[in-house]
Amino acid sequence: MRLLGSALLASTALLAPRAAVADTCSPAKVMVVLDKSSSMQTGLIGGATKWSIAVDGLGQVLGAYDSKAEFGLMTFPRPNQCSPGGLDVSPALSNKNAIMGALTTPPPDSGNYTPMAQTLEVAAAEPSLAATVAGPRHVIVITDGWQWCSPYDPATRFDGVTAVDSLNTAGVTTWVVGFGAEVDAAALNKMAVAAGTARPGCDPTNTDPAAPNQCYFQVDNAQQLVSALTAIAGNISGEVCDGIDNDCDGQVDEDLTRDCTNACGGGTESCQAGAWTGCTAPEPQAETCDGEDNNCDGVIDEADTCGPDTGNGDTGAMKAGCNCDAGGMPDAGALAPFAMLALVLMRRRRA
Repeated sequence: MRLLGSALLASTALLAPRAAVADTCSPAKVMVVLDKSSSMQTGLIGGATKWSIAVDGLGQVLGAYDSKAEFGLMTFPRPNQCSPGGLDVSPALSNKNAIMGALTTPPPDSGNYTPMAQTLEVAAAEPSLAATVAGPRHVIVITDGWQWCSPYDPATRFDGVTAVDSLNTAGVTTWVVGFGAEVDAAALNKMAVAAGTARPGCDPTNTDPAAPNQCYFQVDNAQQLVSALTAIAGNISGEVCDGIDNDCDGQVDEDLTRDCTNACGGGTESCQAGAWTGCTAPEPQAETCDGEDNNCDGVIDEADTCGPDTGNGDTGAMKAGCNCDAGGMPDAGALAPFAMLALVLMRRRRA
């Protein structure tokens, strides 16, 4: 019976109405905050500047995701030295060309420092990421160095964590990407943890960019950068169970399932109208005397169901009117008279 119930639940899930068609969508707003310090131009990886690798990688990811989320751009410093970065391109759908156009000029070979924290504070107050804007809001910060201005002040090293706190307060989620071997792993790990976007199983005490299990996304070449940005963009732009067309494909909450469990086992449930429903796991039932664990408490035909022995000579616990003992055998006390007589004769033959 339990298997039949599961099958019926599963078939019901298959017959569930398709996701509603949305008239409008509310995609995520994603601000890319890109380091334009001089080291991005003077630093080389495989003979290419880190700046050119970053621009090319960002272009690849935008080509795949700029129709699913509204991407914008901020660069730092702006205009130079340690001035906080500012808005280059406001977030919008299909924004790849505008963002690529804003990145045609590389950083100078010298004179541009790394006011990362100051720029994130600007992002926290950016109107296009305000709480009044529909849809989830995100910042992706990409940097190749330390929080650094000339002359360097060690007291500012972890100012990026405070800036992430400001973004949290504004309701903006921050994703941290460290590019190359000269990043401040200690600071970036703390930022990722503060943002709530730390990678699973990471070690927040890491201080070496070459160490495994960073909490932020450590990337050291073009392929790793594209992989990291793709993972982040996929997470940001994916459909979520909220009754909104997050990925702007005209469907709401489509194809969303997740695992569910109860005392009787596991199953799956689907998203309908912004809520998880229809778990296919069999539901616990009232315990009956049938040799099965109906209420899924790990005990079969427990004492309060089958009770004490009725005195019919059966082995195991019994209750008047119960059709089995603890092993699932019929109780003579509950049988019709002719069946009871046959059972008595059978027992005498055995004796």
